[in-house]
Amino acid sequence: MPFNPHQPIAIWWENDEVPIELLVAVATFGFVTAITPGPNNSYLLASGANHRARKSLVFVNGIMLGLGSMLTAIGLGLGAVFLAVPMIYEILKYVGFGYILYLAYKVIKSGYKSGPDEVEVPRFFNAFLLQFVNPKAWIVCTSFMATYAPVDLGVGAVAICIAIFLITTYPGAVAWAVMGQGISKVLTNPARLRLFNWTAGILLVATMVPALFI
Repeated sequence: MPFNPHQPIAIWWENDEVPIELLVAVATFGFVTAITPGPNNSYLLASGANHRARKSLVFVNGIMLGLGSMLTAIGLGLGAVFLAVPMIYEILKYVGFGYILYLAYKVIKSGYKSGPDEVEVPRFFNAFLLQFVNPKAWIVCTSFMATYAPVDLGVGAVAICIAIFLITTYPGAVAWAVMGQGISKVLTNPARLRLFNWTAGILLVATMVPALFI
């Protein structure tokens, strides 16, 4: 039987079918949103430079679990709560900004450690928590669910779309940590490392500022 790009793929249940073009669109959306600047990527860039990409994977894994939890929560109706009570989102924005300031402080402070053993390694829970106070993450997740997981799509199909989104987001996030590791080759001088960490900390805060006015 010849390949038909418009032939839907049956997923889990008989009525849960996802057209190939939708899967491609989901994969593209996931990768593009992962490589665009934001709080997660700014932190991963600094983490890669200070700790190398391999140690930064724990932060990436925390991001993925956080995003997966958010997408599931929105699918279960949390998005409707935001629409009904906009003040919740407003509060989250400023709580998130405070948390971003804390992470920026940790990034800047790491440039003043005397040795690698004294530099705090990125933590899984910090990455997981960051997603819930990260306005960009909420915007991406709500946009994803509204565009690629409409209410008439079956539960199994939605689960597959979420899985494809996370799978294609992962390499985009890792790329920022790898980029940071590449930059670290020119940061052997402590003064350069401090300058980089100050720059990364400021960029981390700057990526959050536009969200305060959304």
